[in-house]
Amino acid sequence: MTMELVKEIKEAESKAEAIIREAQQGARQEQKNAEAEAENIILEAAAEAEQQAKELIKKAEDEARAEAEPLTEKRREEISQLREEASGRLPEAIALLKDKVVKTDADN
Repeated sequence: MTMELVKEIKEAESKAEAIIREAQQGARQEQKNAEAEAENIILEAAAEAEQQAKELIKKAEDEARAEAEPLTEKRREEISQLREEASGRLPEAIALLKDKVVKTDADN
């Protein structure tokens, strides 16, 4: 009976050790799974953050262009008007230069 009891205790210890090994192995696998899942979450969050940053930059650029367009158009109109005014005074400037050249030649 004592031998049988010792045998049962050894079998129980073996079963307990097997259960502990399986539990440890399962815990290690769960940890690996959790780490992989955490890595995926980090990668997804980084990708999402990058996409949001791109969208914000594009929105800011679009808003800046929309805000700058009226100013740009106004400056184009001013440049065009200055060119027209300068073109209108070109004959007068040529005549003035011509008079000065003629007067300088006449003085010599």
